[in-house]
Amino acid sequence: MKARAVFLTGGVGLILACLAMARMENLVEAPRVFLILFGAAFACYGAALWMLPRLGGRHAFVVVLVVAGLARLALLWSPPTLSTDAYRYVWDARVARASISPYAAAPTDAELAHLRDGAIFPRLNHATWRTIYPPGAQLFFRLVYAVKPDSVIAMKVALGIAEVATLVVLVSLLRALGMPLLQLTVYAWNPLVLVEVWGSGHLDALVLLSVVTAVRLAIADRKTLAAVALGLGTLVKLYPVALLALSVRGRGRRPLAAFALVVVLGYAPLVPLGSRAFGSLFQYVTTAFFNPGLLRTIIDVPVLAMMALLGWVAGASLLGAARPLVDRIVVLIGGFILLSPNIFPWYVLWLVPFLAVRPSAAWIAFTGTVALAYTFFLHQPWAIPTWARVAEFTPLAVGAGFAMARSVLRKQAAPDAALVSPLARGGRP
Repeated sequence: MKARAVFLTGGVGLILACLAMARMENLVEAPRVFLILFGAAFACYGAALWMLPRLGGRHAFVVVLVVAGLARLALLWSPPTLSTDAYRYVWDARVARASISPYAAAPTDAELAHLRDGAIFPRLNHATWRTIYPPGAQLFFRLVYAVKPDSVIAMKVALGIAEVATLVVLVSLLRALGMPLLQLTVYAWNPLVLVEVWGSGHLDALVLLSVVTAVRLAIADRKTLAAVALGLGTLVKLYPVALLALSVRGRGRRPLAAFALVVVLGYAPLVPLGSRAFGSLFQYVTTAFFNPGLLRTIIDVPVLAMMALLGWVAGASLLGAARPLVDRIVVLIGGFILLSPNIFPWYVLWLVPFLAVRPSAAWIAFTGTVALAYTFFLHQPWAIPTWARVAEFTPLAVGAGFAMARSVLRKQAAPDAALVSPLARGGRP
């Protein structure tokens, strides 16, 4: 009874925290209040997860779905202020609608002067850059724009629909693996998912659907279709390609060919643009500096960070074939996040669904502490203070310490067990 009360209280607290964040006019202008509210939301979330092993039954799962739905609706109608990427999505669609390629012209270019307004254009970040979003993302932007032009809320609604579809596929994945459906709470109530998808409207919602669908198909041994799903995700943002080797392993060339075909068809219309088909992506990778990854924190050379990232993906894809697929995916994505040139909080999102399958206290805690990157807005000039960087990675450091200690204890216990077991069976040492 006590567990149910704590679980329900945590859900109510999560909804109230989301409502409070939604009522704030500009989260960037009140970063302390935002961080307090996010911390409160995460505390409610953590308390609810602590009670999960003590719960069971259909009623608890209904509570999970109801709280997840209400928390999402609470944030849906608020304009994105913590990140303004959603305004760029609308702008790119507006440019394309005017028969101009967003890969060829930046918002500040003279040829786009007639498209500037007082609602979308002033909120664009990196207005001197051409778009960095792949052709699949551009198609999505245009489809939403065709239904509701110049609407950031419409963009958020469309991304929200994709994220709800991810929930449905994740339920199917849990069932296929014989996992308790209540573990959906790890993903469905995660405050980072709520804020970054339903508050800020990040495009990564489509990536979540792509990678979870791909893993579900791979587990069903539909690896060619899994490769197609990853190809579609790569056309939205590039990083789903990192899961390709793991997801289609052992099925020859056909899945790889299917992936390549999807990506080539997606980029084919951009061939006339030549190198401009990637917009300002290279500039973004080499010059953007926000909450740098572990290697870039030590050596600020973005190219070196990218090489280390590629090396990690290759190594993690080849090793540990005996371990379950989701376990290997958690390891690969975790390393990918930590080695990325920048760790924007929404870059962590694609790990969260798999934490519902293989919960990790350290990584779940990190999905909360990564929000400390928003201490960037606490003072001028904008920068993340050292204490926030330390606190951000503390859960992972503690988790790694515990893992190492357990490994040492197992090795120490193994020789003793080898000596005792023959005697226990009545044999000779």
